[in-house]
Amino acid sequence: MTASTQAPGIGACPLCGDHNRRTVYDEARDPITGDCFQVVGCSKCRMVYTAPLPDNFDRYYPSRYRGYGPLVAMILESLYNLRVARWGRLQPSGGSVLEIGCGPGLMLAAFQRSGWRVLGLERNEAAAEIGRKSYQIKILSEPVEALPPEPQFDLIIMFQVLEHIADPVALLSECAKRLAPGGRLVANVPNFASWQSNFARGKWFHLDVPRHLNHFTPQTLEAALNRAGLKLDHLSFASLEHDPYGWVESTLNRITGRANTLTRFLMQLDPLRPAVLFSLGFGLLLAAPATLLAGASWIAGRGALMEATAVRESSR
Repeated sequence: MTASTQAPGIGACPLCGDHNRRTVYDEARDPITGDCFQVVGCSKCRMVYTAPLPDNFDRYYPSRYRGYGPLVAMILESLYNLRVARWGRLQPSGGSVLEIGCGPGLMLAAFQRSGWRVLGLERNEAAAEIGRKSYQIKILSEPVEALPPEPQFDLIIMFQVLEHIADPVALLSECAKRLAPGGRLVANVPNFASWQSNFARGKWFHLDVPRHLNHFTPQTLEAALNRAGLKLDHLSFASLEHDPYGWVESTLNRITGRANTLTRFLMQLDPLRPAVLFSLGFGLLLAAPATLLAGASWIAGRGALMEATAVRESSR
């Protein structure tokens, strides 16, 4: 393990607080910096998490992180619009929606066009400012605890956020306090128990250490919700945006030994070079079987991403 990833020991389980653990992957490499980390599992509750954590995360979130070009951004926006339309059906009459980790606000903009009252929280001030200027959305660069502690939101969205949070139960608890009667929380995270994860193991595209601190399974995600006073209402596994692509990139990672070649190119971290051209060509050949595998995994409940819809215990 490189010196830059050293931390003063491995902390307690982020779900139950127990210190007993087993090693799941002794070496998982960050695809951006090349630094190595461990992935460990709690012996008590079976939560899986990254260890040790860096003292400072700045170098793991470069300015080009998720800074995709206009074509990729347009494709993602179209797919996100479909997801927002489905979420909107949870509250057909509309209402108020809070998105935590909203980035530049693509999803909130779709909600706003449908008549919802929207609020976003985004710690990256540059991304938040894009949303304010481009979509005229109210985005605050502050934690959810700073919001009034009263039930006010009909829908709270965390799309690929919870895996980045050091204390996921605390965040879920703060969200539960702010759900209006009959309101719902939607949390979308990678599924560590997926076929894709089991196939790629430490080279899994969605492992993404050290940015992903927690690696949830359906069981540990439900346990986190329950500890926060939330009750799982529905769990789904379909992710057209990220699951087929994850099969392609994970397969390339295993074949080439390199980490996320396509993603690094799409984020403009690397120039077009022979390794990228090979990955692009081979990736096209993998696209069809990857899509079929993704679809089969959704039906089997083993998709690479999972989405939980939950309600407050008292409102069930």
